[in-house]
Amino acid sequence: MAEKGAHASIADSSKPNAGRIYDYLLGGSHNFEVDRLAAQRLLQVAPFLPKLVRVIRWFLGEAVHRLTDAGYTQFIDFASGLPTIDHIHYIAPPGTKVIYSDIDPVTVAYGQQIIKDNPNVRYVVCSAEKPEELLNTPVVSQLFGKSRSVAIGYNGIAYFLSDDSIHHGLSVLHGWAAPGSRLFLCDFDAATPTPAIETILKLYEQLGQPGYRRTRAVLEDLIRPWRVVEPGFMLLEDWISMKKEVAEDTKSSFGGVLNGVILEK
Repeated sequence: MAEKGAHASIADSSKPNAGRIYDYLLGGSHNFEVDRLAAQRLLQVAPFLPKLVRVIRWFLGEAVHRLTDAGYTQFIDFASGLPTIDHIHYIAPPGTKVIYSDIDPVTVAYGQQIIKDNPNVRYVVCSAEKPEELLNTPVVSQLFGKSRSVAIGYNGIAYFLSDDSIHHGLSVLHGWAAPGSRLFLCDFDAATPTPAIETILKLYEQLGQPGYRRTRAVLEDLIRPWRVVEPGFMLLEDWISMKKEVAEDTKSSFGGVLNGVILEK
């Protein structure tokens, strides 16, 4: 686990940070001027991004509500970004235990400052590509005890992972989790590139976060042996009962649509 204050750049506004950029696009306040400038570069080629990241976060909220209604009280979340603006521990019932994780130690250190001394929340450094790095730490047993009945967030990260990385990560999680555990994720069905998507991917690569495109059919192969549960793959705006305008923006500007799904072991 990253220690608070261990990373000087947490208070250094000289470089943009992907987690803080996402926070800015969500309308949050945990960002610096350099992050806002980087976000404006993205918005020049993808002005629909604030709407898009909000829908991704709303899908997280919908998934969390469905899973807590189904009785899940323990969550592990990957590529969490900053734990602000309607993240899991804000919307889940009191007493729900959450382990956030992110590959960026600066984001984790900042996130630890945000959650402060909440006894039911932890934040650790871990890559979504290698969830075993989190599962093998004492943090899991300290918070969850011996229980491996969990709900897992893999939201807003699949398009930043290679096919091999997704398959490895989900396979590890499937092998570790107890039967009945569930996992939610979303991904772009973006078979045909557009200038906007290529520009966005290039900008994120400059931030140290390269992106990947794949079809839904490819993703369906990668998620096995997890089992798709009802209502299956749906557009994110269908999950949250939103008008089709977001899908149209995404199709025309980004070159794909966002599908969400909940899986079960």
